[in-house]
Amino acid sequence: MICLAFQNPNSLILNHRHFQRKPRLKIDTTLIISLKFESPLLRRRRRDSMVKKGKDSATIILTSGASGRINALFSPRALRSLWVLLNTFFLILLLPFRRRRRCMTAEKSGSVRGGGREEKSSRLVRVPVAMVQWQRTVDKEVAARRALAIKRVIEDKENEESLRDFSLFVTSRGDTMFTQSWTPVNVKVRGLVVLLHGLNEHSGRYSHFAKQLNMNGFKVYGMDWIGHGGSDGLHAYVHSLDDVVADMKMFLHKVIDENPAIPCFCFGHSTGGAIVLKAVLDQKVRELVAGIVVTSPAVGVQPSHPIFTVRILFNASHCFLAG
Repeated sequence: MICLAFQNPNSLILNHRHFQRKPRLKIDTTLIISLKFESPLLRRRRRDSMVKKGKDSATIILTSGASGRINALFSPRALRSLWVLLNTFFLILLLPFRRRRRCMTAEKSGSVRGGGREEKSSRLVRVPVAMVQWQRTVDKEVAARRALAIKRVIEDKENEESLRDFSLFVTSRGDTMFTQSWTPVNVKVRGLVVLLHGLNEHSGRYSHFAKQLNMNGFKVYGMDWIGHGGSDGLHAYVHSLDDVVADMKMFLHKVIDENPAIPCFCFGHSTGGAIVLKAVLDQKVRELVAGIVVTSPAVGVQPSHPIFTVRILFNASHCFLAG
């Protein structure tokens, strides 16, 4: 349908021949042409309505910029995205505390309680495969070191005046410690000596020294540190000297219980001397021993001036402290 609007109503008279003259427009004679007339009043009203719509659209354009962005910012979709972002951020912050809580739970489940009885927990603790393989490697290395230490004790038959033997005991941490002893055969025992070797050593290195003490009537006991000799732990690694001090105290009680009413002395070389000195700071240990002997103890002296941090290592050949 074709709608034509004319300013002059007199132009209504049209002939279909007029349309046939233009080659671009072909209209059939049966085409019904509907014409729409528009008066000046209607044109004025239509123009006023268009101007009003233009003003409204301009107002909308001017006021919808900031308000539209604010509405988009506080839309449910934007708020939901913000909530997910904040939740993820707090979960990342709380992740280390969650791991620490798991470690504390695992330690509590495997802790030793009253009476020396260990309660087994049904809680499952996940351990990485790499850690398991590393532990297996350490266990193999400990087994090889312990087998070598035992072999040296068994094959030591050079001196018939001394009887060399070995034993094992378990610490409060669950580590197995290797110990050995030298007992005089033809001389009456008149004293005990508990020997502590130095860093990266083992008690077997003092076998000749122990046999000399046997000839003078002293029975000698030697203990390998954690990670040294035939004891458990990564080779030459000590997590804390406090663990070694605790092991020495436990071993000292064991030696005194096996040999009552015999004076006991403690001997330590290098770092072993520092361990002996730290152990005798305990009043209970001082009451058990008759004296201590340390050679080249690895101890530090606090400087007199607080500004300078100077560390001094003593290299005394022999130092005897009577209890």
